[in-house]
Amino acid sequence: MDPQVDALLKSMAEQAEAAGIPPLWELPADVARQNAELSFQAFNQPMPESVRVEDRQIPGPAGNIPIKVFTPQGENQMFPLLIYFHGGGWVIGSPETHAKLCAELAEGAQVVVVSVGYRLAPEHPAPAALDDCIAAVRWCLEHATDLNATTDHFAVGGDSAGANLVAAACLRLRDDGGPLPSFQLLFYGAYHYDLDTESAHEHGEGKILDRRAMQWFWEHYLSGGANPKDPYIAPLHGNLKGLPPARLIVGTIDPLLDDSRLFTEKLEAADVPVVLSEYPDQPHLFLQCSAILDAGRRGVIEACMALREALRA
Repeated sequence: MDPQVDALLKSMAEQAEAAGIPPLWELPADVARQNAELSFQAFNQPMPESVRVEDRQIPGPAGNIPIKVFTPQGENQMFPLLIYFHGGGWVIGSPETHAKLCAELAEGAQVVVVSVGYRLAPEHPAPAALDDCIAAVRWCLEHATDLNATTDHFAVGGDSAGANLVAAACLRLRDDGGPLPSFQLLFYGAYHYDLDTESAHEHGEGKILDRRAMQWFWEHYLSGGANPKDPYIAPLHGNLKGLPPARLIVGTIDPLLDDSRLFTEKLEAADVPVVLSEYPDQPHLFLQCSAILDAGRRGVIEACMALREALRA
C-alpha cells in the first residue's frame, strides 16, 4: 500500500477509536452529518487563498437551495462554469465539506464553481436530490452573468454519490431536451446498486468507504420507494447515447472501482468520449485528501487540466 495512504488509514482508525465514535452505519443520519462536518474540517485545509467564496440561496422545487460559489481572481473577467454535486451517500456532506476541493478546481481550472447543497435522505429520499440538482443547473445558466460565468460551455462534476447525481442529471437533461453540459467530471462514483462487485468485497472494509456504509447510504436514499434500477437512480441501467464526454477518476483500492470501470465500458459502448484514470493504491475520497496524499494532488491537477481542455475547446 502507498505509505501515505497507509498512514492516513491508520490515523483515521486510531482517531475514531480514541473518540469512541461508532461506525457510520450504526448512527442516526443527523448525527452522522454532524460528525462528517467536523471530520472534513481537517481535509479542508489549507484553502486556496486566491479564490473568493460566497454563500448564497437559490430557488428550488421545495424551497431555497444553498449554494457555495467559488470564483478565481480576475477583475471583470468571465469564466467557464462548473456546477458541482458533493458526495456523502446522498445522506451526509455539504458544500462546506467539499469547499477545499471546489476551491482547488476553481483555481486550477480557472472556472467558477457552484457547489449545490441539495436535499439529503432519508428526510428527502430520491428523487429530491436530483430534482434540486436539475433546478440548480437551470438557475446557474439563467444567472450566469451574475456568477461571472459564461454560458458557451459548462460542466457538471461530482464525487461518489455526487458523481451518481451528475450522470443522472445528464440523462434527465438529455431526455428533457437540455440544456446539456459540455463535459462531466466524475470522481469515484456509485452508478448502480450492487454491493457484490469484486471491488466492493475486496476493498469494502477499513479503506474509508465500507461496504456496510454503502448499504446504509443506499437504504436511506431509496427509502421513499424509488426503483433501484431506475436510470435516474442508477445511471448504469440507462441508455447513455448522447451524453457529454466524461473524465472518470478513481483509486484502485476504492470499493467503487468496479462502478467506474463498468460505467466507462457502457459510455464507450454508447460512443460517448470517455477517459478513465485509475490511481494505484488510492482509496475513496483521495482527491479530498490532496493536502496529505501526493496522488490526491496529481488527481486534482488532472481534473483541472481536463476541465480547461473541455471548456475552452
